[in-house]
Amino acid sequence: MTTLITTLYPLLCIMLPCFLYMFLRLKKRSHYLTAPHFMWVCIFLLYLYMVLETTGIGTIWDIGHYDSILTFDKMNLIPLTDITALSQILNIFMFMPLGFLLPFIWKEMRSPFKVLLAGAGYSLAIEVCQLFNNRVTDIDDLIMNTLGALAGYIVWILFVCLFHPKGGKREVSIAGHEASVYLVLSILGEFLLFNWRWMVKMFFM
Repeated sequence: MTTLITTLYPLLCIMLPCFLYMFLRLKKRSHYLTAPHFMWVCIFLLYLYMVLETTGIGTIWDIGHYDSILTFDKMNLIPLTDITALSQILNIFMFMPLGFLLPFIWKEMRSPFKVLLAGAGYSLAIEVCQLFNNRVTDIDDLIMNTLGALAGYIVWILFVCLFHPKGGKREVSIAGHEASVYLVLSILGEFLLFNWRWMVKMFFM
C-alpha cells in the first residue's frame, strides 16, 4: 500500500494536468483522439514521471524549509568539470528516450533543433527546480542531458532508416505544440502539486 501511494501520488501530479489539457483541446477539435496516439502519450508521460522521480526536483512546498533557495555552494556553473563521472554518463542515457520519443510520436518534433531545444529546456527546468530542495544544480547535467536527447534523436533516425523508410505513419495529434505542452505541464504539475511532506503526514504518521 505504501509503495502504491508513493508511486501514484507524484504520477497523478503529472498526468492530471496533461489529461486535463488533452480533454480541453479535444472539446475544441473536430477529430477524435486515436487509441495508438493516446497510448504513446501515456508512455511519454510515464517516461517524464520516471525522469522527475530520478532527478528529485524541488517544489513550491519546499520554500521556507531550507535556509536559502540560492546557495552558490550547491551550484556548479563551470562547464565540463567532471564529464567522465558515471553520473554524467547516466544523464546521457536518461535523456535518450526523450530524443527518441519526441520525433517518434510527433511529426512536428522531427527536427534536431527542436529536439535539442526540448532536451535543453526540460533539463534546465529540472536544474532550476532543484534549487528549491537544496540539491546540486550542475551545468554539466544540463550539457549531458541535452547530448542525451540528441543521441536519442540519432537513434530515431537509425530506426527510421532500418524499419520505417518514410518516417512511419503519423497519428493524429491534438495540437501543433502538444509535446511542448506536456513537457511544461509535467514540470508545473510536479512543482505545484507534489507535496511529499503532506503525503508523509497523511499516510505514514
